[in-house]
Amino acid sequence: MTKSEQDRKRTLVILGGADGSVSTYERARELGFRTICVDVRPGAPAVACADEFLQVSVRAPEQIAAALDGRDDLAGVLCPASDVGLPALAWLTRHWGMPDPLPEYAVKASTDKSVFRALCDHLGLPSYRSVGGRPGRELADAARQLRFPALVKPVDSSGSRGVVSCSGPGRLNAAFTESLAFSPSGRLVVEEHLDGTHFTIEALVVDGRTVFHAVTDRTLTPPPFFVTSSHLLPGALPADVELQLVEALDLICTELGYRTGPLTLDAVLGRDGRLYLIEMGARMGGNGLAEAIEHCYGADLIAAGIAAATGGEVRLNLHEPKPTLVHILASDRGGHLSGVDGVEDVLAMPGLVGLHLFADAGSFVRPYEQAGHKLGYVVLTAGSVPELLSVENAVRGTLKFLLHEQDMAVPLP
Repeated sequence: MTKSEQDRKRTLVILGGADGSVSTYERARELGFRTICVDVRPGAPAVACADEFLQVSVRAPEQIAAALDGRDDLAGVLCPASDVGLPALAWLTRHWGMPDPLPEYAVKASTDKSVFRALCDHLGLPSYRSVGGRPGRELADAARQLRFPALVKPVDSSGSRGVVSCSGPGRLNAAFTESLAFSPSGRLVVEEHLDGTHFTIEALVVDGRTVFHAVTDRTLTPPPFFVTSSHLLPGALPADVELQLVEALDLICTELGYRTGPLTLDAVLGRDGRLYLIEMGARMGGNGLAEAIEHCYGADLIAAGIAAATGGEVRLNLHEPKPTLVHILASDRGGHLSGVDGVEDVLAMPGLVGLHLFADAGSFVRPYEQAGHKLGYVVLTAGSVPELLSVENAVRGTLKFLLHEQDMAVPLP
């Protein structure tokens, strides 16, 4: 490709405009790229950040191609913060001849939890019992052989949507009905509940090898919803488990044929000292993780992901990790938002490196029962973990979301 061709190809097609993708649009602009937001929702949070908006479902790659074919400025395709658009990402990268098209096996492992469980079993990674299929007598009979409590999940959802805690076999049918509402394919997986410490892993793969990974201590809301409420970096894995994790990531990428790009995984360090990988996405994570990782380690994963998608050189400028935290802003009840108090005070707090709000006055606030119901997030850094947690508590005590229907301030959970 000549330099003039490189200069012309400066537009990124970004699949999805959810809140978790906003930072990708902002960073792309800083790097000199134009962006096209593809989303069926005109009011999606990232639409306002994009240079162009294409109102098409990210599940319809042929329609996306029909709208954009013939353009000579398309540099790459990205799908941050959601697995829903990964099949379209794989299709479009092949259709347009983009670098390192996403392998179909990587798509299936990202969009079907049963496929990822089978992959971990095949590779001999720490595993736990699960069964999957369409809800009915056969799945219920198989699930009754598991240890309870168990979790019922759609095989093809993300952001904790449709994850239902099931205390015993007698609750299976009710859990199936509740979870099924969030599965486009109509298929579920039932997993034994893992007791342990939750982590998220963000990794970068180049030429089939893991060149960087970050582990975050992940805090979840109490049952029954299990939604992420915060990430603390750097995560505290035992040294031997950390080495085993890198080996596992390389094994997974080799088996999937995944050569270059970001990778996000959820994991649980069990009470037996083994790290269990729960699910994966061949994409960047949401919830402000990329921003937090850059402040903690110096690794600009968004820029690296853009370089990978456009065939550029992937570069990382690392420094010693600094305690960093992402706190999700949310409400424990519903209502119409009349305003937010304490914003200026929070912005003046030492250690604040980012405050992102996704709800405006007049918008309807939903209880935080899934990741898509967040109201925003804050990113904080400090010299020590105790200092960091003190700042987090100060944010929680200062920022208030006002719901006018109850005429009350909602404290942060």
